[in-house]
Amino acid sequence: MEELKFSCNGCSICCRFKGGVVMLSKDDLSRLATWAELTEEQFIKVYCQWLENADGKEYLCLKTMHKSEETDDCIFWDSSIPGCQCYKARPVQCSTYPFWTKIVDCKDSWDAEKKHCPGINEGEIHSSEEIESELKKYEGRIPITR
Repeated sequence: MEELKFSCNGCSICCRFKGGVVMLSKDDLSRLATWAELTEEQFIKVYCQWLENADGKEYLCLKTMHKSEETDDCIFWDSSIPGCQCYKARPVQCSTYPFWTKIVDCKDSWDAEKKHCPGINEGEIHSSEEIESELKKYEGRIPITR
């Protein structure tokens, strides 16, 4: 893997609009419940939903807030900040973006993601070691299913 340029510009596109689903691992759930000062069961009732994936399994995901035909904001995205309410406890899926397998798999995928993220190919250079470390975190998470 080669170096990649990326710097988050705080646009929050990855937290808003259509198509985003944040699947939670057991570690994510524990960290978020602690952050929210709730039990895991309480956190699930307030902030989560079960969604069926293409594999037919149901996954525990963060709720989204449907605001319009174009907008489904993450439940933790707050326009008054603007940004993530739970930033320090955010799920691994969020903290590792855009260093996800399907995005860094090839140059075409990386360049295609630029359409959704203006920080790609901009700013800071990330070493192959750093990217591999983020990929291990992303790939190592095991989403909760029922």
